[in-house]
Amino acid sequence: MSRNALLWCLWVGLTLAAGGALASIAYVGGARDIFLIGRTTGAHHQIEVACEACHTSGFFADRVTVRKDMNKACLTCHEEELKEADDSHPVKKFRDPRNVARRAELDALYCITCHAEHVPEETRVGAVTLPMDYCMACHQDVYENRPTHKGYGFETCASAGCHNFHDNTALYEDFLLRHASEPDFAADPVQPFSAAARSHPRLTAILSDDPVASLKAYLENAGTAPDEAGEDARTALAEVLRAGDAVAPDGLATPGVVAAWAASKHATSGVNCGGCHAPEAAPADRAALAAAWTPSPGMETCRDCHKRETDTFREGRHAMRFHPALPEPRKAPENAVLAALTAPFRDVPLTAMTVDEARIPMKPDAHGETVGTCGQCHAPHQPDLATAAVEACASCHDDPHTRAYFTSPHFRLWEAERDGTAPAGTGVTCGDCHMPKIELRRGRFFVTHNQNATLRPNEKMIRPVCLNCHGLSFAIDALADPELVERNFNGRPSAHVPSIDWARSRTEGGK
Repeated sequence: MSRNALLWCLWVGLTLAAGGALASIAYVGGARDIFLIGRTTGAHHQIEVACEACHTSGFFADRVTVRKDMNKACLTCHEEELKEADDSHPVKKFRDPRNVARRAELDALYCITCHAEHVPEETRVGAVTLPMDYCMACHQDVYENRPTHKGYGFETCASAGCHNFHDNTALYEDFLLRHASEPDFAADPVQPFSAAARSHPRLTAILSDDPVASLKAYLENAGTAPDEAGEDARTALAEVLRAGDAVAPDGLATPGVVAAWAASKHATSGVNCGGCHAPEAAPADRAALAAAWTPSPGMETCRDCHKRETDTFREGRHAMRFHPALPEPRKAPENAVLAALTAPFRDVPLTAMTVDEARIPMKPDAHGETVGTCGQCHAPHQPDLATAAVEACASCHDDPHTRAYFTSPHFRLWEAERDGTAPAGTGVTCGDCHMPKIELRRGRFFVTHNQNATLRPNEKMIRPVCLNCHGLSFAIDALADPELVERNFNGRPSAHVPSIDWARSRTEGGK
C-alpha cells in the first residue's frame, strides 16, 4: 500500500473516531462544553452541560415547537417565582386579541424573546437580551402624554428604580401612596422576625434555674391558656435532650461536640445524634447505629425537617445544581455492543458548585470549597446562627459590596446586637437582606434560603427587609444608587427617584 493510501486510511480512521466520540458525547454521555455556542448567563452557567434542562424538543422539531418547549422548561424552575411576584406581564395578557398588534412588536408569549441564552455580547442585567427600549413597544403613549416622564430616555424605565417587567410589587402606585410620608429612619428600627429568630426565649427558659416555671411563663406570654401552661411546659421540657442523652457510636461523642449539641436547637427540640447521622437506625441499637452512621449528613437529611429552607436553597445560585427539575444523567445504551463502545463516555452527576467556578470576585483561599451543601454555612451542633448570617458569606465573597459591609452602619448595628448593647433584631446581617424571613400565618415565618430571591431586581428587598427600618422613599433612592449599593449603604443616596412625587401628583388630578 502506498504512503498516500496509508495517510488516507489514517485520516478516514481518525475522522470516524472523532465523529464517533463527538456523537457519543452528544447523545450518550460526557462533558458537552465543546458544543456550547456562547457563554450562558451568570446563573445558568452552573447547569450549562445539563442541556436537556432547557432543550427538551426532538432534533427535528420545528421552530414553534422548540419555542414552546423551551418556555415550559423556563417555567419548570421560574413559574412559582412569577406567581409570587404577581407577574405584571403574564402570557395571558399577550394572548388577548386586543394586543395582537403589540405582540407583533414584542412577542412576549415566549421567555426567550427577551432572555436568549449563549449570546454574552447582548446579555444585560437580569439576563435581558433585548435593547433596553423594549417598553416602548406598548407604552409609547406614557412617554408622550405624561408630563412627569418627559426627558427620560427609553432605557431608564427599569434602571431608575421605577419599573420592572415581571415584578412591580414593591412599587405599585397605591403602595407608594400608603408609605409616602414615612421618615427616612424609623424611630425604633427593628426587624420583628429577626428579633424572634435571635432571641431564643424557649432556650433561655430551658436553661434557667427553674425550667418548668420559666417555660410556663414563656408559654403564657406566647398565648397558651394558663390552665394548660404547666402541662405544656412539662411536655416541652420532656422533649429536651441534655449532654447525658447523646447517643452516638463509641469514640464519636467527644465532650466538645456533645456540649455544643446540648445547647443547640436540635437538642432542645429532641433531635438526638442519630436523628441526623443515622435516621433509619433505632437509637437503642448501637450496632445498627454504627453501621448506618453518616459523618456528614446531606441535604436530603436536612430536608426531612427543613423542607421550605431546603427547597428554596435549591432555587438559588448556591445549590441550583440540585434543583429537582434538572434531568438525571443519561443512561448507558441497553445494547451491550453500543454500551461497550461508548463506555468512556458517561455522564457524571452534577456536584455542588465550587467557589472558583463563580463569576463574581471570591477570596483566593476559598477556592476549592463547595457551596451547595447545608453544612458549608451551618454548624449543626452550634446554638448560634451568627456564623451563617455573616461570617459564612464573607469567608467566600470578595466583592466591594461584601467588603464594605464591615465598615457600614448595618454592621455596627449587628455588632451592638451581638454585644448585647442593642435589642435582638436591630442588627442587619447579610442574611437579613439576602435571605429574608418570610411570613407564613399566625406570626410564623421561615427563612428563605434562595440567596438571589431579592437580588434582581433589588426593589424586591423593600417589603420584607428595608421597610422594617426605613421609609419607602429613602429605600427606593438607596436601592437605585449603584454606587451606594457597592458601598453597602455607607452614606446617603446621591439622587432622588420621583416615583412617590408622581403618584401624589396623579391623585391631585395630574398625569
